[in-house]
Amino acid sequence: MDLLIFDGIENDSCVKGVMEKNNVEVLRGIIKFSETEGVTDSAIREYIASLLANDDNILSRLSRSGKSIGDDLYRLSLMDIEHIYKTLFAIPMKYKPSGNDTGFSAAYIDSIKSITGSDSAKKLLDLLIKHYRTLGCGVLAKYTAFKYDGALTGVSDVDAITFDDLVGIEHQKKTVIDNTRTFLDGNAANNVLLFGDRGTGKSSSVKALINMFGSDGLRMIEMPKSCIKDIPSLSRMLAQSPNRYIIFLDDLTLDPEEPEFKALKIAMEGQLQANAENVLIYATSNRRHLVRENWSDREGGEVHVNDHIQETLSLSERFGISLVFSAPTKKEYLNIVCELLKKRGIEMNADIEKQAVVWEMNYGGKSARCAKQFVTAYLSRKGD
Repeated sequence: MDLLIFDGIENDSCVKGVMEKNNVEVLRGIIKFSETEGVTDSAIREYIASLLANDDNILSRLSRSGKSIGDDLYRLSLMDIEHIYKTLFAIPMKYKPSGNDTGFSAAYIDSIKSITGSDSAKKLLDLLIKHYRTLGCGVLAKYTAFKYDGALTGVSDVDAITFDDLVGIEHQKKTVIDNTRTFLDGNAANNVLLFGDRGTGKSSSVKALINMFGSDGLRMIEMPKSCIKDIPSLSRMLAQSPNRYIIFLDDLTLDPEEPEFKALKIAMEGQLQANAENVLIYATSNRRHLVRENWSDREGGEVHVNDHIQETLSLSERFGISLVFSAPTKKEYLNIVCELLKKRGIEMNADIEKQAVVWEMNYGGKSARCAKQFVTAYLSRKGD
């Protein structure tokens, strides 16, 4: 095809099949694509639209990083698109997908539908540039949440938790929401450490953000401790994306001698290169300073103890906001149960209160998690 800008799609097996009139190869590709990614019944058009939308080329890189596109680059890109429009988009092949959920974000699906429906080459190019500028391309454009274990994988079934489900932590919710909204507005915002007792809503408060702000461009990447060393390189890659990212480190506990401890310090502050403006780190931990401590750490001379304390503080102080989540009192625990039941149309009474107290005595103590588990068990016994 001799494309100048979008030459990456020339190596696609289905595109080769079209050009070589190998209908079997084309059908294989179309069926697989339609059943896993398809959102329209315009099979060939959507397939090509998806290839273009996810193609890493000079136009997509400039667009998603917010840089300007010169007249010559636009003109040459349009030449490519006109050729693609005539040779590939014009093929009248229909295939209706089975309708299974793709797991893609609503914004991505809407964009692919618009690109697929383009009625001219210029319209197609303009919609592609809009797609790059607002969503980026590749896996980062398709999902709102990701897991990272050396590579990014999209999460298609995001936890549906919302802030309305979290009772009794109003200050913590407001603080994390306000900081995240500031971040999405393009202003300076803080990394956040959420620490305290187990089952008090730390992780849920972070996960609820993606359901609140996903449509506003927030993206979340859950990362295990073992991959902390990759944060600088990942951040450099994310800096070229139009969206804003929270790297989520859940249930984090470190030892000052672990390489991850020093890697996280460097990733947050300590590099010569400035941190990406569109990336923040939110971490949860049962420990205020993220660090395991032993009595032996407090032995020795005053200088030794002071050095250990300073090293311990050096990481937690890099989080601009630290939020404490404490185990609720008995009254607060019962209030959480009451509010959760009220959302299901059930009024608290003395009998339910007694059951809730017995439950927490038998199942891990008073916490928001324990209250939620009691309500789940209570509703299941009622057949709700």
